[in-house]
Amino acid sequence: MAAPKRILVIGGTGAQGFAVVQDLLHASPPFAVRVLSRNPQAPDVQSKFAGLPVEIVQGSFMDFNAVEAALQDCYGVYVNTDGFTVNEADGLWAGVRIFEVANTIPTLRHYVYGSIDYYLQHTLFNMKYGAHHTNGKGHVDSYLQSQPSSTSERGLTWTILNTGVYDEDLLGGPLMAQIDPKDGTRTFAFPLGEGYLPMLTLQDLGVFALKVFEDRNRWSGKTFNLVSHFVTGHELAQTLSKIAGVKAVYKNVSIEGWTASLPFANAPVASTDPKGITVGQNFAMWWPGFQDSILLPTRDMALLKEVHPDMETLDGWMRRLVYDGTRKGVLKGWMDAGIGPKA
Repeated sequence: MAAPKRILVIGGTGAQGFAVVQDLLHASPPFAVRVLSRNPQAPDVQSKFAGLPVEIVQGSFMDFNAVEAALQDCYGVYVNTDGFTVNEADGLWAGVRIFEVANTIPTLRHYVYGSIDYYLQHTLFNMKYGAHHTNGKGHVDSYLQSQPSSTSERGLTWTILNTGVYDEDLLGGPLMAQIDPKDGTRTFAFPLGEGYLPMLTLQDLGVFALKVFEDRNRWSGKTFNLVSHFVTGHELAQTLSKIAGVKAVYKNVSIEGWTASLPFANAPVASTDPKGITVGQNFAMWWPGFQDSILLPTRDMALLKEVHPDMETLDGWMRRLVYDGTRKGVLKGWMDAGIGPKA
């Protein structure tokens, strides 16, 4: 029996990367999984991977010697760098340099880059849409698209997975509902206007990533734009009311008002860049893309459903998580950025 193909997951200790890890392990046949972690002995890392057949090696995505060592004997790599740890320039450099290193690994055949849509490119480089944590990855997309992608026996394929806003952001972070202590009304107060949020469940992300690794030929040199569902603020409130039986409303607020309400608005959005752009400044450039529904025409829903027929609906996601508008957890990226309430 042939040994399982090994995938290195960079960012695998976070919620997004962990979803990929889980689907790789449960594939048929399963992949072998290696995860890069800055602190493999951290209690949260140890508890998350307890009982799972995952190899955890030490290193950060900015330590390219550690990345190179971790890539040895791997078939593929899933690269999810963190725009709330490093600034836009370092995020660009990391994506490019890891791809360069990947090309030197004899066994490596598939480089999958976990990205976010390049809003600047979509809008002729209008800085109204210039959120650093998104466009840092968009720059890497442009670089990859200039590189060859080979499906030959010894070639290296690249694939870009563009994600959206995670449904899990409703559990804690920028989309979490405010709850009135008097009557329990859930209010989704954010500057969406009448626009659409491109939402992706972590469960669906894991499935799509697995499908890409299982079909290298199909996804060679391609950008796969992911979404589970598009929703308006009103649809979000109406669905919660229907599923949980609670009163829920959507309240459109100004971008200035929303950013001013952030408890860490003046903190740096990249934790390693104390003099860089602030959380408030970054998210002031994040919401306009949703207000203007820029991504609505970029998703091929027929293709997404063909690849993943059981893609989740907002209704289904809320039912599965028994979501009632209360905080149930915070994505690691939001915790690192200081966005959303702490436990």
